[in-house]
Order: sequence, then C-alpha cells, then structure tokens
Amino acid sequence: MADKEEKTEETKPEAAEEASAGAEAKAGVEPKAKAEEAKPKAKPEEPKAKAAPKKKAKKKAVEKPAIKVPEIKALGEKEAKLSPAVFAIEPKVGVLHEAVRAELAARRSGSASTKKRGEVSGGGAKPWRQKGTGRARAGSSRMPHWTGGGIAFGPKPRDYGFKVNRKVRAKALKMALSARASEGSIKVIDGLPFDEPKTAAAAAVLANLDINYPLLVLVGEDDGNAAMSFRNLPQVTVVSAGELGVADVMATRSVLLTKQVLEQLNGLGESR
Repeated sequence: MADKEEKTEETKPEAAEEASAGAEAKAGVEPKAKAEEAKPKAKPEEPKAKAAPKKKAKKKAVEKPAIKVPEIKALGEKEAKLSPAVFAIEPKVGVLHEAVRAELAARRSGSASTKKRGEVSGGGAKPWRQKGTGRARAGSSRMPHWTGGGIAFGPKPRDYGFKVNRKVRAKALKMALSARASEGSIKVIDGLPFDEPKTAAAAAVLANLDINYPLLVLVGEDDGNAAMSFRNLPQVTVVSAGELGVADVMATRSVLLTKQVLEQLNGLGESR
C-alpha cells in the first residue's frame, strides 16, 4: 500500500503539469517552452565595419618643360630703314587689280574636263528609223539632250593664266608693300632664331608683338625652323621672300619680316 501511495504522489505533479499544458493549449495560450522559442532571438553582434581603405595619394603632375621662346627684338622705323623706292610709292588700284587677277588666275589648276558628243562611248546605231514612228528624228543616243550623252561646250583642261608685263608686276609689288607701310602694318624684327620647329614658341613671339590678323610672315632661306613654327598658326601665312606675290600682300593686314628679308626687298628698288 505504501508503494502505491508513493507512485500516486510522483505521478500527481506530472499529471498536473500535463493538465495545465492542455488547459493553456485550449485557451489559446502556448506552453512556456513554445513561448520561449517564439521569443525573438537576440540579433548576433554585427561585425565591426572595416576601416575605409586609404585613398592612394594622387600622382604628382608631371611638369612640362618650359617653352624656349627665342629672343626677338622689334626694330623701329629709323632702325628698319625702309627704302622709299619700295615702300613709298603711291598705289594705283588698276595696276594692283591686274597683278592680283593674273596671280590668282595662274594658281588655278584648270583640270576640269568633260566629254563631247564624239568622245562618249556608244551611240553608233540610229535609235529608230527616220520616218513613220511619230517620234522626233534621232541619229544617235549620245546627243547632248539625251541621258548619257555628251556635254555641249563643256570645260576642257586649260591654262587660265595671262600675261602681265614684267615692269607692271614689279611696280604692283612695290605698291602693295607701300600700302602696308603707309598703314604701319609692316613689323621688322632682328631675326627668327628658332633652334627647332615649335608652334607654341611662334605663338608666344606673336603675343609679344602688336599685330593685326591675318598675318603674312616673310622668311629667308635660313629660316626653315621658323617657317615650320609659324605655318600651323591660324590666320598666318608663311611665304619665302623670293616667292612673294602681290596677292599675298594684299590678302593680309600685317607683314612680319626680318632685317635680312628687308634688305632683300630694298634691293627691288635698285632693279629697273
């Protein structure tokens, strides 16, 4: 009997627990174990943010070598010594116009070419009989008014140049130079000592001079580096002194030349 009482006493608390759990389930209350599981778990500690990588130091800008600008001295009117026989002649519009027109005409290539009616291939057979068709009579399919026909009075390769007397051309060049000299547009410098072709150096030289554009730069035989330096600049024309034309002078507002080139131009006044 004692053993039975002990068993009943041990089973009582277990039965009570089961009964309470069943009652909670019926009442819609989760048992304690499930309630504990339903509780939100604590968030795991986030790993510390990694330190931002250090920015790489910027590369130092490579210093460009300084541009070597040649030392150029501008000469005044007294130092330049412009010859009156070349730079003090009264301009005449008719003489200048004739010389400029002749130079521009000589520069034309004159290579335009077309085929006449007899030079177009085909067209040997008469398209249709002379009478009885109701159409206009036709002897060839290469007539100028037909598609694929020859060109009537079309251009042919030719030379557009015409003659101007030697003395008139020489006088016109002096008149053009005199016109620029009267405007104060001729700039004379001591030289163009360019050791190497450098467009930036040429631009720096012009920045130091009072010049109106477009500009004509006259170079001598020994100024090859200077010619290559100036020729890439906008509104700048480079011409050798021996090939100077009237159209070159009249197309610009300023003329830049060296003392050596000036002596060569002054020699034009001595020639008859």
